[in-house]
Amino acid sequence: MSDAELLLLVESRKKSGIVAALLNLFLLGSGYIYLGKWITGIIIGLFLIFMVITELGWPMFGLLVFIFVDGFLEAKKYNNKVISDTIREINNRKYPGPGGEI
Repeated sequence: MSDAELLLLVESRKKSGIVAALLNLFLLGSGYIYLGKWITGIIIGLFLIFMVITELGWPMFGLLVFIFVDGFLEAKKYNNKVISDTIREINNRKYPGPGGEI
């Protein structure tokens, strides 16, 4: 696999930190679901809905700021994992021998 193909493969698997953060901000925990963390996203979403229903204003604002920032951080961790998994996947493949034989 050429360097260009490897780069394209990694870039196609990466997730956007901005998208994750905005989803967390506007759809209450859905940024975690976007990053594949379904349980975390559902728990945070339900917890924030509970805070809205019980009218806990300032704690909810603090939690919203936290999950907004955490969306960026989680996307960075996700992307680093994608890169290392892709490199590991490439290294585990058998490379062609001389003359292109496997």
